[in-house]
Amino acid sequence: MANFRVALTGGAGSGKSTAAQLFAECGAQVVDADMIAHEFMEPGQTVNATLRAAFGEAIADSEGRIVRATLRALVFSDAAARKRLEAILHPPIQEALRQRSEGARPYALIVIPLLAETGRPAFVDRVLVIDADPETQKRRLQERGLTSEAIQRLLAIQASPEHRRVLADDLIINNDSRTELAIQVCALHARYSLGHIPAHDP
Repeated sequence: MANFRVALTGGAGSGKSTAAQLFAECGAQVVDADMIAHEFMEPGQTVNATLRAAFGEAIADSEGRIVRATLRALVFSDAAARKRLEAILHPPIQEALRQRSEGARPYALIVIPLLAETGRPAFVDRVLVIDADPETQKRRLQERGLTSEAIQRLLAIQASPEHRRVLADDLIINNDSRTELAIQVCALHARYSLGHIPAHDP
């Protein structure tokens, strides 16, 4: 069976992380862009040095580790700084995603939160979008400790739900319980494990 790769994406508070965990429990090999970003921001990594050169030593702690909250605050309301950050991070992360998903069995589930903003990688066979209604998203983000103002700013800089859905080969609406989400995940896992789903099959 040829290597089969599914990209999972969705807006903040949609339940991407929970869905990815459920896919892993089903047996999918999960590769997560955020985890790779964490790794690349560690001292000694090329990305770490490039970020410190671009944004200053204030974004790092005393051991040279990038403080993500500081970096996020710096680029949050500055579109030019955000573009600079993306230009540094996205190419090496995308290459790592490609390499680490190679040969995955029965398939690779690649978690790419900003897929709608950065584009669909050429090596991805299928895109799964996790979505939730705005009130559910906001409630989940509030439960994580975000303020109403921070939530508004976060959602404003992300792609619209309509744009994400246009990119979707598969869509999960995640407004309900973890059990309901697990049912939908297991059904898709069974299909993805076959590894020969036609493109854009509903």
